[in-house]
Amino acid sequence: MPDEPAQTDTAPETFGPAAGGPATGEGAYGDRAASHDAAGDPGYEPWDGVPEFPAQSHRGLTQLDPWAEPKAWYQVIWPWGLSGLAETLEVIALALVMFVGVRFVAHNYVVDGGSMLPTFEDGEFVIVNRLAYRSFDFSWVPGMDGRVWQPFGDPQPGDVIVFMYQQQPRERDFIKRVVGVPGQVVEVREGRLYVDGVALDEPYIEAPPNYAYPPTAVPPGQIFVLGDNRNNSFDSHLFGLVDQEVVVGRADIRYWPLGRFWMVDHHLGDAVGAAASRAGEALEGVLVWR
Repeated sequence: MPDEPAQTDTAPETFGPAAGGPATGEGAYGDRAASHDAAGDPGYEPWDGVPEFPAQSHRGLTQLDPWAEPKAWYQVIWPWGLSGLAETLEVIALALVMFVGVRFVAHNYVVDGGSMLPTFEDGEFVIVNRLAYRSFDFSWVPGMDGRVWQPFGDPQPGDVIVFMYQQQPRERDFIKRVVGVPGQVVEVREGRLYVDGVALDEPYIEAPPNYAYPPTAVPPGQIFVLGDNRNNSFDSHLFGLVDQEVVVGRADIRYWPLGRFWMVDHHLGDAVGAAASRAGEALEGVLVWR
């Protein structure tokens, strides 16, 4: 029989350094370079021919799995899925509706100046109710020709209102107190306000007025307004009556500063002597009851 070739043990092929080179370094995939001697390196595992692509970070970038299924465009933009996107859009829509609704009902203002001292100080924040005197025209509804619905009524004496300055230029809104409504006669004399000939005691004003204003009848659709700081206020005693059409709303809440947070007091002064008379009647009732 012919001699068979002798079988010899051969070391497995490695990706280490060339013969005679150093036994340290990095291989093709960042693994520890193979090192072996004639007996082989027991810690070395041969490459099985199937490369692996781990997600590694290199300078802030991530190496993705090339065999992974590609993501849809909406998954890239919104990884929470279509259901999460729909819920987010619903929340945004609801927030917009609430914002528009609140802005339609109320509006915040900053008091500028001292014309309403001591009721309002300069720099205070108030919320104005824009529905207070709003009217709704239903003339377009069949059978309701010329019908106007005003659910909250007209401005009343003592209401603190915000209105647009009706003369040019219309750059600012004013805040004043209503002292006369249609059908009433307003007069200022001897340091007092007279409405329909009755002198009023006004504890909310800064000081008694030092001017006079002749008796003036308030016509329909207009109001007479004065600032609580009577001697330092640009109001009806200077520019005349105010059209109800330019009224923005009623100042209902002072929300800043927090130390003065409260509802705005809407009332007109009592007739001179009326408050003392009521106090006397109450005292008399207590004495009788005892």
